[in-house]
Amino acid sequence: MGMHQELMDVRKVIRNDSDLWKLLYYQAENSIHDVLEEPDVLNFDRAILNEIIKKRLKFTPVTDDLVEDKICRIIFYAGTRTTQGGNYAIADQLLNIDIFVHRDFNDVDMRLAKICDRVDFLFNKKRVAGFGKAQFVNGKPFNLSDEGYTGYTLVYKLGSNNGM
Repeated sequence: MGMHQELMDVRKVIRNDSDLWKLLYYQAENSIHDVLEEPDVLNFDRAILNEIIKKRLKFTPVTDDLVEDKICRIIFYAGTRTTQGGNYAIADQLLNIDIFVHRDFNDVDMRLAKICDRVDFLFNKKRVAGFGKAQFVNGKPFNLSDEGYTGYTLVYKLGSNNGM
């Protein structure tokens, strides 16, 4: 399977998960406010939903607008691709998922950990793209402290030899 199709399959998983969008969109009022009990974001008016998604889901590492917007965002993009037997279409593809959470979200309910847990639930050991199951490779925290953000990069391996 080609890189573009794999990334489109990843987008579909992210785009269609109601709980993930609640975590990305709603801000908890306090530590006991469960945003997963809020209305389904995916049922919002199409124009509103498109704006929510456009701001919170990116394919290119874009962070210059995060100073003005206090939001949660996912950026995903292809990592290293290693062919199997010299065939580009049958390859192991690393997938990087960067999760950005503004401190106004994280300080209330540890939102970064909740989003990381949800993403891992959606991807790890699941058939997401390619011929096998996605495998968690590693994770690494990062900070944009001047902008008020904390984050985490999750790396998964998609490909032909991942637990068919």
